Amino acid sequence: MIKVLRWAVLLLIFSATAKADDLSNNNKSATGAAPVVNGSAPVAAATPAPTPTSPAAAAKTPPAVAKAVSPKAAVKPPAIVLKTLADGTGSFYYPAGGNKKPLEVFTYQPAGTDASTPVIMVMSGADRNASTYRNDWIKVADQYHFRIVVPRFTDQDFPGVYGYNLGNIQDPKTHHRVPKSQWGFTLVNDIFNTLHQQGITTQSQYYLFGNSAGCQFVHRMLTLLPQPEVKAAICAAAGWWTLPDTDQRWPYGLRASPIKVSQSQLAEYFAKPVLIAVGANDDDPENRVLRHSKGAMAQGANRLERAENFFTTSQQQAEQNYMPFNWHFVALPDVSHGGSNMSIYAAGQFSRFEQQHEFNP
Repeated sequence: MIKVLRWAVLLLIFSATAKADDLSNNNKSATGAAPVVNGSAPVAAATPAPTPTSPAAAAKTPPAVAKAVSPKAAVKPPAIVLKTLADGTGSFYYPAGGNKKPLEVFTYQPAGTDASTPVIMVMSGADRNASTYRNDWIKVADQYHFRIVVPRFTDQDFPGVYGYNLGNIQDPKTHHRVPKSQWGFTLVNDIFNTLHQQGITTQSQYYLFGNSAGCQFVHRMLTLLPQPEVKAAICAAAGWWTLPDTDQRWPYGLRASPIKVSQSQLAEYFAKPVLIAVGANDDDPENRVLRHSKGAMAQGANRLERAENFFTTSQQQAEQNYMPFNWHFVALPDVSHGGSNMSIYAAGQFSRFEQQHEFNP
């Protein structure tokens, strides 16, 4: 009798084991031999196995849920995403580094644009209204056939004068230098280099334009960033300037600048084709956004005087150090302070440069 009971117990254990094996095999066949995550290679054997489901739950699971994730699903594109629209306007995002949101970069491409079309990088004024500046360039871009690229440096991620006008090279609280990859100057240059690397443009250099606060950005970028891929630049109507000498303390001059500027770098700066422009009527000393600090007032009472002073000081510096000076200056008659008129004028000058390899204001 005891032997019979022992055999009965053994049969029950064997039956239970067989059922457990069947359930395990069913789970493996439903999910595949190893899970695939976002199209990657199968997970290594060391990865913990998924928790087994009950037979009832497995029976209710739709077949689609059991399939591996398609390799095409949830795959994010690298670096930038172009979103060019049918009418020629568009935008893409470019990573800004650190904890900042990606830059939105506004674009315009005339009909017939190809990789050989000249590129103009446009820096907007203090309002950071990149889309407005892009729109101001549409008509003249069609006329002269330029590709327009306008990065937007938001005040949230690039706050105040330090974040934009001074290129985000210093932390405004600690005055420590920010990593070079996060400088506004570097980002503008990197955006162009990325377009070049992806074959969107075959141009090896770009034109650079900035108005008002954008001009502050442009001339400091050319001063402080060694060898940017800038073919020629137009800098219009800055409210105040960083003079290319060490007589004045940073940010009004280069004394104690967070980035040391060598004599060879200054020589390259002066040799770069640069057009300093300002409206002849941009002479209001009480303009609400005009800086009235001691350092700014030493440059002149208004934008017209300050632009003239900056150009003259730069020319004298080049002559004293026997450096070639390839800059021009123009005060546009009947023009006060505004981005639209300057954009139209700059487009014509860039077109002239394309043909004659020099500005002719």
